[in-house]
Amino acid sequence: MSGDARPSRPTRRATAPPPSARLNPTDEMLYRAERALGSSRIVQLLWRLPEPVPPAALRAEWERLDRGRLSRRPAAARVPGARRAWVPAHNAEPPRPYPARLTDDTAWEWIDEQVRAPLPAGSGALWRLASAPYGRGALVSLTVPHFRADGMGIFTALTEDGPPPGRRGPLAGAADGDLADAVRQVARAAAATAGWAARTLPDRRARAELAAALRPAPKPPASQPPASEPRFFSTAVFDFDAAEWEERARARGGTANSLFVEIAANLVRARVPLGDRAGIRVGVPVSLRRTSADARANALVVVPLSVPAGPVRRTDLGPTRRSTKAALDGTDEHSATLVPEPLWHLLPRRYADRLKAPGAQATDVVASNFGTLPDGARRFAGQWADGAALRTMNVPGLVPERAGLRVSLCAVRVGGRLTVTVTAIPDHFGDARSLRALAAEEFAAWGLRGREWWTE
Repeated sequence: MSGDARPSRPTRRATAPPPSARLNPTDEMLYRAERALGSSRIVQLLWRLPEPVPPAALRAEWERLDRGRLSRRPAAARVPGARRAWVPAHNAEPPRPYPARLTDDTAWEWIDEQVRAPLPAGSGALWRLASAPYGRGALVSLTVPHFRADGMGIFTALTEDGPPPGRRGPLAGAADGDLADAVRQVARAAAATAGWAARTLPDRRARAELAAALRPAPKPPASQPPASEPRFFSTAVFDFDAAEWEERARARGGTANSLFVEIAANLVRARVPLGDRAGIRVGVPVSLRRTSADARANALVVVPLSVPAGPVRRTDLGPTRRSTKAALDGTDEHSATLVPEPLWHLLPRRYADRLKAPGAQATDVVASNFGTLPDGARRFAGQWADGAALRTMNVPGLVPERAGLRVSLCAVRVGGRLTVTVTAIPDHFGDARSLRALAAEEFAAWGLRGREWWTE
C-alpha cells in the first residue's frame, strides 16, 4: 500500500500477451463454477470521472480493449493431454453508454445492474463496458468474468498496447502447439508426481486428505430440502486516507495489510454464526505475476489463513501480522490443486473436480489487497479518475449450502486514498444500508474516518 505520485501522462508500455497461453487449473475451475456452485465469479472495476464520457470515447476504449487480452476464448485441444488454449475472439457485448444521469440514490442500482446482467461462459459476450453521467462527471463500469482475467490481469489489459485498430494477433492452439503442450504436460507430470509422491504418501494426514477428496459426495437424502436460492451480496464502499490507515495499523503493532485482514475477520466475528469452531477461515489472494507479459488469465493463489474466532479483536495486531507473514512467506507451497498441477490436467474431469484445493469459496471471508492502481488503469478515455473501486461478486448470487464465503473485501490504493469495498451475504449483514452501517462502525472503532465512495 505504498503511495503513488500523479504522473503527467499515462503509462501504456506493456505488450499484448502471447496468443498461445493455455488455461491453468484456476481458469478451468472458475470456468466451471456456475455448474459447481450455481454462480459465476465476476470482477468489476469502477471509475468515478470528473467529466462526462462521450459515447465515441467509450467506443474507442471498448475497441482498444477488444484487441487485447480480455477478448479471447478457450479452444479445445486437438491432442489428448494438451491443455485448452486461449485464442483471440471478438466481444459480442457492445459498449453501453447510458444517457440518464445517475444520483446518489440510483448509482449503485446501476452498478449492480452491470454485474447482474449475464456474461455466460460459453457465449460471445466476453466482458461489459458501460458509462453513465453522474454529478458533473461520469461513472464507468468494466465487468469481466473471473475465469477470463483476475484483477491484476485486468489492470494489465487496461495499460497494454494491443495490435493496431482492425488487427488481432494470430490464432493459437494449432495441432503442433497442442502436441508440444501434451508432451510437456506428460513430462512435467512425471517429474512432479515422483517428488510429490515421495513427500506426500508417507504423510498420514496428506493421504487422508486425498482419500477424502477422491471419495464421491454422498447423495442427499430424499427428505433433505432443496438448495436455497442464490444470495446476491450487499455492497459498501469507503475511501480512507492511506497514511492514516497505515498509522492506525502501526499504533497496534501491525501493518496496513494485517489491519485489513483483522477488519475482515472482525466482520465475521460480529455477524456470522460459527458454532463451536475455534478459527475463522480467511482467504488471502496473492498474485504470482512478475511481469506485464504474463499471459495467464489467473495468476494467483488463495493463501489459507486461520485466525481465532470469538469476540471482535481490536487491541493488538501482532498475532495477525505474524500469522499473515508466515502464510504469505509460504506462498510457493500452495497450489490450486491437491496433486501436482501437470498431473491434474491429465486426470479425467470427475477426479480433477474432486482434487481442487480449497479456494476463496471455501473460506469464511476473503481479503484481497490489490495494492496501488497502475497509472494506465487509473486513466480512462483521457481522464484521470477521481476514484476507483474494485469488487468480486458471485452472480446470480451465492448458494449458502454450496460455499462457505460470507464476506469479501477488496482494497485498492488510488493516489493518497485507500478504497475498500465490502460485499457480504444479506442473511447475516442485511441490505446495503445495513452493511454500510456495520462496516462504518468497525472502521470507526479503529479510528478510521471513511467517506462513502459514491457521494459527491
